[in-house]
Amino acid sequence: MMRKLMIAAVAVFAFAGWASAAAKESTVTILTQNMDAGTDQSYIVAAAQGYLVPAEAVDLTYAELTLSNLPGRASVLAAKIAEAKPDLVALQECTLWRVAPEAGAPLVTLYDQLALLRGALATLGAPYDVVAINTLNEFTLPGQSIAALSFTDRDVLLVRAGARPPELHFSDVHTHIFHASLPFAGLVVRAGWIEAEVHLQNKHFRLATTHLESPVPGVPEATEVQVAQARELLYELRNLPYPVVICGDFNSDANYSSGLPDSTPTAGLIVASGYAEGWGSLHPGDPGNTWPLYLEDRFPPDFGSFPAVPPIERIDLFFSRGVLPQSVDRVVLPASGTPPFASDHAGVMATFRM
Repeated sequence: MMRKLMIAAVAVFAFAGWASAAAKESTVTILTQNMDAGTDQSYIVAAAQGYLVPAEAVDLTYAELTLSNLPGRASVLAAKIAEAKPDLVALQECTLWRVAPEAGAPLVTLYDQLALLRGALATLGAPYDVVAINTLNEFTLPGQSIAALSFTDRDVLLVRAGARPPELHFSDVHTHIFHASLPFAGLVVRAGWIEAEVHLQNKHFRLATTHLESPVPGVPEATEVQVAQARELLYELRNLPYPVVICGDFNSDANYSSGLPDSTPTAGLIVASGYAEGWGSLHPGDPGNTWPLYLEDRFPPDFGSFPAVPPIERIDLFFSRGVLPQSVDRVVLPASGTPPFASDHAGVMATFRM
């Protein structure tokens, strides 16, 4: 009898250990982070609306960039990521800046935020691999003190190299550009999304990460474009028979405040279509604001200080259908102390058990 009990006990403990390991291996943690391009493009927008000479706006943007310490910000962000150890990192405003110092000169790299971040992560012993890069906009504008400033806007999906859950892999990875785009000042401003099937053990879910169009003061069409982009994304993800997770910078306040820069109907539209909004579900009554953490593009110009401010909106979000997050937390918290800060957006990290 005692021998049978011992065998049964060993079997129970073995099963418990297997179940615990299986549960751990079926858990995935995702961080969404707007890196901050070093400018909110307000000088360029002001020039398009006739408030600044275009070449002067380019010079102001260039001056702001060179004083924003993007390498330092990348190092601070890398330290946060290395500490939090998310399995996946969805980045927005992962910008490539290039400059032509004089007429006729070729463009040379000023800052490559993806290279800066990955380099800093590797230095910390926490390397991440690229799953997908979605190149959205490439604009080159002439300046006065410089011949030209070039801006390449990218969304990126990274995966932790090495120490990640066993059998975490991807299939059906695609980048997309929304049909809805914003014509502005002779340019076409585009947004898009990265989509991937994420496999974990014998479980899988569809992940989509995006950065929707930002509202522009005096340009009501920008909000209409944002809503159209959200509708397109929801349509493309419809009828999937397994869980869906959407994350990113939605430029839509999920606290549904009025009169704020990102007071748009988009967050409510996504919830109304059957998705749960992660932070709101797990932190009722806590606004969890994520933007802005410091001030950019001030006028008259005052570069180099980037003073910290209390965030007023929650626009960096997780939505899910068919699975609920176990946890949703801000990782890159509101800025404090002195620059450089990691970003003007808080990072938001969610853990899902499939």
